[in-house]
Parts: sequence; C-alpha cells; structure tokens
Amino acid sequence: VGITALLYNFGFFTLLAYTPFPLAMGPHAIGLIFFGWGICLAVTSVFVAPVLQRRFGTLPVISAALLAFAADLAVMALFTEHRPVLVVGVIAAGAFLGINNTLITEAVMLAAPVERGTASAAYSFVRFGWGAVAPWLAGKLGESVSPHLPFWVGAAATVLGVVVLAT
Repeated sequence: VGITALLYNFGFFTLLAYTPFPLAMGPHAIGLIFFGWGICLAVTSVFVAPVLQRRFGTLPVISAALLAFAADLAVMALFTEHRPVLVVGVIAAGAFLGINNTLITEAVMLAAPVERGTASAAYSFVRFGWGAVAPWLAGKLGESVSPHLPFWVGAAATVLGVVVLAT
C-alpha cells in the first residue's frame, strides 16, 4: 500500500506543482481553481469515501479512484494547451484524490504490523518523499521535452500504483 501511495503521489504532486505553469494565469485565478480542488477533496474525503467503501469495499474503491485520477491526468496531457480542460481536470482530481486519500490512509493503518504512530510516520515519509521529486521532475520534463509529458508521467505512475496494489 505504501508503494502504491508513493506512485500515485507522483501524479498528485505533478498536478499541484506543475499545472499552474501551463495554466499561465494569475495567482488569484489559480487560487480559486485550487480552492475548487480543495472543496471537492474535502467533501469526497468526509462524505463520499465512507459510503463507497461500505458499498463496494476498500480496495475496489481505491483502485477505481486511482484509475479515474490517472484518466484525468491523461486528459490533461492530451489537452495541455486548453485552459478549460486543465481547470476542470484540477477540480475533478480533488474528488478522486479525496476518496483515495481517505481510504488508502485507512488501509495503511489497518495493514501495518506496527503501532499507529509508527505506521503513520513511515507512510508519510514514503509518500511525501517520492512526491517531493515530482515537482522538480515535472518542471524539467515540461521545460525540456514537452509540456504534456509531466501529466503523462503522472498518469503512468498512478496506473503503476494500481498494478502494485492489485498484486
């Protein structure tokens, strides 16, 4: 589960750190877009994730949320030059990430053979350690290769996370 978190966080941090560059908007507009992202994240974390978990189970919902997030990043990769697509993509990602963050954190806490505090610290180290690489690499890829590539890499990393989770 930790490796899955490590991989999807690459997509998550690419979205957060890289998307403002192709959006090329002012700080207030970008702030409003990410405010929408945060609202979606909060609502799905608290209200939607538990309902989906009870109905379909933890692992199927995590997998579906991650695949939806990867698809969202792929659409953003295809339409990087279209601001409305990026705006909707960022806000929609909040919904997928809210569901996933709630359920994957719970799964880590339940699966860990150590105390809760130790599990939480180790999980945070793994997921944010990898996430810290994403903004730098996304910027390099977007600047040196193609503005589309960071989103493709984020989508691929997220799909790989689902593959790891399934195994």
